[in-house]
Amino acid sequence: MEVTEYRFQGNEGEVVPERVQKLTFHPWIRFLPDDLCTNRTHLREVTLPQGLIKIGRDAFSDCTSLFAIKICGAVEYIENYAFMACEGLVKIEFESSSSSAHRLTIGEFAFHSCLALERIKLPSSVNTIANSGFESCLVLLEADLSATSITKISREVFAHCHNLQNVSLPNSLERICYNGFYDCGCLVTVIVPLGSQSIKIEDAAFDDCSSLANIVLPKGSKAQTDSFDYCALLQNRFGEEADSIVDGLVARFDGFPVHRLCYDHSSVTAQELGQCIERSKDEGSPLVDEFGMTPFHVLFTTVGSRQDLLEVLLEKYPYNALGWRDANDKLASEYFLVSKTWTRENEILLQIILQRGIVDPIVRWGAPSWRRAMQNKVQDILSHEVSKEQRASLCTAAYSAFAKYEGMEATSILEMALWKAQLKGGLNNATPQQQALEREECRCVCGSDGVIPSVTMFLGIS
Repeated sequence: MEVTEYRFQGNEGEVVPERVQKLTFHPWIRFLPDDLCTNRTHLREVTLPQGLIKIGRDAFSDCTSLFAIKICGAVEYIENYAFMACEGLVKIEFESSSSSAHRLTIGEFAFHSCLALERIKLPSSVNTIANSGFESCLVLLEADLSATSITKISREVFAHCHNLQNVSLPNSLERICYNGFYDCGCLVTVIVPLGSQSIKIEDAAFDDCSSLANIVLPKGSKAQTDSFDYCALLQNRFGEEADSIVDGLVARFDGFPVHRLCYDHSSVTAQELGQCIERSKDEGSPLVDEFGMTPFHVLFTTVGSRQDLLEVLLEKYPYNALGWRDANDKLASEYFLVSKTWTRENEILLQIILQRGIVDPIVRWGAPSWRRAMQNKVQDILSHEVSKEQRASLCTAAYSAFAKYEGMEATSILEMALWKAQLKGGLNNATPQQQALEREECRCVCGSDGVIPSVTMFLGIS
């Protein structure tokens, strides 16, 4: 008889059935044996006992149907290979520990090749992530380690995480080891808490992180010769030498105070951000940094984008900043769409972005047919029926349509202003010189800073 549900008692020599689908444990069990469920490819659901202390080596490796796992707060050791190659594992939840002294070690290759895992948030109890802990998690997008007490990113912990976009590190970090983030081609942001101690960066730590742009290193940080090989954006901006890149990253947001607050916003209030924006405007601080990023880009590439900060940015900055592309040729909203889970909170954030950026301007222009078309596009983007990839494609199409509408509106305004100047000059019998001056005045008062670039871009004039 085939057993689909099984309760493990912990008896000597006890074997979990090969085709088990649901596994529970006797509540007195404290240690899971090595190889307990290795290659149980039908296992989908596991409920661990609350008092569990250790998950043994290879305990759940190659359980390709396992969908989610909740690690109880008492666990101290997740041994080597414990969940390696759990290709269907989408969610790992870590319960909080009842003791502030509790520590959790994640062993070598513990979550290697978990090919469906999109995000991780590790608790404060984690003090060690051993070599290759999350290597080759190919769809991992976000890794929030900010609450942990780890002192190093061990060798190859996130190597070959090809879709990893943002990482938040703890202020306890001292070292990023060899190949720590090797071949993370989509990695844009690594948040090192402002005020952290200096960090040592070993060879190849960020090799092939071609999109990396947002990382601020503490003063005194050092890097070995090949720490940033093939980091195209960093090398183009700061040069190919590791020392020059470190110097550039120590000063990454010097002169960009708003960007800095959006980069490490864990303790920033909306009021503080608003005041910073006003000061930066008074001081003439640029809206776009050397990587083409606005504060919107920086905010959306971080873990846990916040609605209150977004509202402040939208209030203080022009809507068209949402349509600007950075050095990675991405809109701010594209980072948001790729890295965020489709929750109600993020749906509201995206709705705010689209409403302020591409719907409200059309409403102000008084173009009802354009407004209806754009509102339909926004509804499609916000639909729960579309995939993440489809949503990103729809968003790109909506911004392209908006750029076309904006160009047409700008052209119309400019034409009307010039016709007015021409008519005024004719009625007043003005000289050609006076007419020329009036046309120039029309160009200025109709908003040359915004309109003229839009018109010339729309016309294909560089």
